[in-house]
Amino acid sequence: MTTNTDSTMTPQSPEQETFVTIGKIPEDEQITVADTGWSEETRERMRQAAYDDMDMIRAWYS
Repeated sequence: MTTNTDSTMTPQSPEQETFVTIGKIPEDEQITVADTGWSEETRERMRQAAYDDMDMIRAWYS
């Protein structure tokens, strides 16, 4: 069961944009690193700093 959502892009810094979804996300929805809106360069820097995909998603939620 899905509900209506309103999505918008909110700039955070010149190198990072965050995709924000307002509304309910279905309970069985799976969030991936691609959903963070971070550039591949940012994700690669995080990987070099020993972040795995789950660490990146936790950082995105915080």
